[in-house]
Formats: sequence, structure tokens, C-alpha cells
Amino acid sequence: MSDTPALRLENIHLKLASHGGDVNILRGINLEIMRGETVAIVGPSGSGKSSMMMVIAGLERATSGRVEIAGQDVTAYSEDELALFRRDHVGIVFQDFHLVPTMSALENVAVPLEFSGIANPFEKARAQLETVGLGHRLEHYPSQLSGGEQQRVALARAFATNPTLLLADEPTGNLDGETGRKVMELLFSRHKAQNNTLLLITHDPKLAEKCDRIIEVKDGLIQSSELKVAAS
Repeated sequence: MSDTPALRLENIHLKLASHGGDVNILRGINLEIMRGETVAIVGPSGSGKSSMMMVIAGLERATSGRVEIAGQDVTAYSEDELALFRRDHVGIVFQDFHLVPTMSALENVAVPLEFSGIANPFEKARAQLETVGLGHRLEHYPSQLSGGEQQRVALARAFATNPTLLLADEPTGNLDGETGRKVMELLFSRHKAQNNTLLLITHDPKLAEKCDRIIEVKDGLIQSSELKVAAS
């Protein structure tokens, strides 16, 4: 692993306005994750897990604190700068897939490659989809795919640009048990092949056990961090 952390959070606070006044969502998060690590983020609903991931992804701006990804302080980046940085360094897999409904599976995966200026984006997108077992579904639209197939397209898209950091927020939340298991096998195998840093939000203790570390978040704070031996 490089000596430079893939991710460093320093005293991250997030305060959001509500009808009843300001709500403290994150209350001083400090976290350091090295390149190639797999880290599970666990905790009860409303604990701040997804908000922390949104701050890391640059989709929510922290009220205070510092976010550093791949050695770059992105805290003060503009929205345009964050979008460009996210394009090149961060892959995201959501529970609800977030595919573009008017684009085929191939187009959904090719778009980030095109935006990144990568040569032969459709050829590379095809290879990514073949890797996740969807070489026969290239021209199908999201509405023509099962939930498991849609999530595999989302995985192919997230890994397509070989991001430094891969964020997965309950990626099996909308899938049945067996389909979810297969999707997670793909997620971990693609992570191992590319040596990305994987940050996984999950309620599933079996998935958490597969990671190098389990971090528990509660009431907007990290309560514990348990180093594990990753399961094979």
C-alpha cells in the first residue's frame, strides 16, 4: 500500500436545517483509510452513515472539517471541480442503481469513460459488462433488466474508470438474498482485481465480516473500529 491514505477525514461536521432548527448529522468524524483496504460502515438507521458517504463523494458539503482523497484536499473545491475529481477518482454504487433509464446498459457504462476522455469508451464498457456477466445484455435498457442485472451494470460503471475510491451504499438493499450474494461476490472480486479502496455501508453482518475493518457509526460519531482478517 502507498503511504498516502486513499481517504482521510478530519473533524467532519455536518449540520442541516430543519423546521425544528439545525440538526447535527455528523459531529466530528475522523477516519483514515489506506489504498486497497476494504472497510464496512455499520450502524443503526439515522446514525449518519449515508451522510458521511455523501460528504466523501462530494455530493454533500461538510459544514466544517477536511476531506482528503488520494492525497488531494477537496474541501474547498467548487461544484465543477468536485464533479471532475469525482469523475476521475471516485466510483459510487447506490442501493437504487441510479442508471439512466433512456440509455442502454452499454451506454450507461460508456458515459463516464467518455467524460473522462478515455479512448475507445464503448469497447472498454463492453469489456466491463462482459466481466460482470452481461455481455449478452449490452443493448438492453434498465427497464428490461432485473434488479440484479441493473446492479451489475452499476458495478461495471463504477469500476470502469478504475477509481481510487469505491463507495457502495447498501448495494444489495433492493435485491433478494441469492442475487445480493452474487452481486457482492462481483463487487469484491472487481475490487481485488483493481486494488481500489472500498467503503461499504451495510446492515448485513456477513458482508461486514468480509471487509478488513468494521467501523461502527452512531449518533454522527465513529463509536468503534475493528480490524479484521478479510475472508477469502
